[in-house]
Amino acid sequence: MERFNPKFQGRTWTEGMGVVHAYVLPRTGVDDELISLAHACRPAMLDYPIDLACPPEAGDPGTLHLTIEMVADAPAADISGTERADLVKALHHQLAGVAPFVTEVGPPIGNIAGAVLDVWPEDQAVALQERVRAAIRATRGDAALQHNGGRIHCSLGYSYDTANSDRLNSALRALIPRRAPLHVDTLHLLNVRYDIAADHGGWRMSWEPIAEIPLGG
Repeated sequence: MERFNPKFQGRTWTEGMGVVHAYVLPRTGVDDELISLAHACRPAMLDYPIDLACPPEAGDPGTLHLTIEMVADAPAADISGTERADLVKALHHQLAGVAPFVTEVGPPIGNIAGAVLDVWPEDQAVALQERVRAAIRATRGDAALQHNGGRIHCSLGYSYDTANSDRLNSALRALIPRRAPLHVDTLHLLNVRYDIAADHGGWRMSWEPIAEIPLGG
């Protein structure tokens, strides 16, 4: 794995910068199997320079999330209240015709930026992503769509230093179960920040809610 270096519109993210993202967030009482899988991955990752999404407390999803898209043409602070309202309205319009669904995530994999749970089957998640992109494009133009996060996935944590991930992947591969369901019925629009963590000097994610858009109206 390599050191995680968050990017924004082709530039390195600066501390304190917030950027609008669209995420699906797992919920306690609904996605407990997924949250348990993420927590089961913690011991394997503790010896690696990875800032973990899930805190030590069992059942707490922390910052576990499924990234759908980001608004990449301007920091959140430069997007006015009216512009945010227009985006939320467009998202409501686009997602009114999308039925809630259940997909699966896993198996856990150490990768270039930390560790992830891939989504499969991914067709419904990709269709949701296209609807979200349509709303962003309609309100902010093509310049707002510059995210290249690869396959849709849940991030288990982001690396803050380099390491060889061979032993990590061997440990993650031994975990059972290897997959868990994720219930997708709400899109969360968030102001996502990365700040330098005092304990390890790498990036740490946090967010503030902007809006929740239900699927299917």
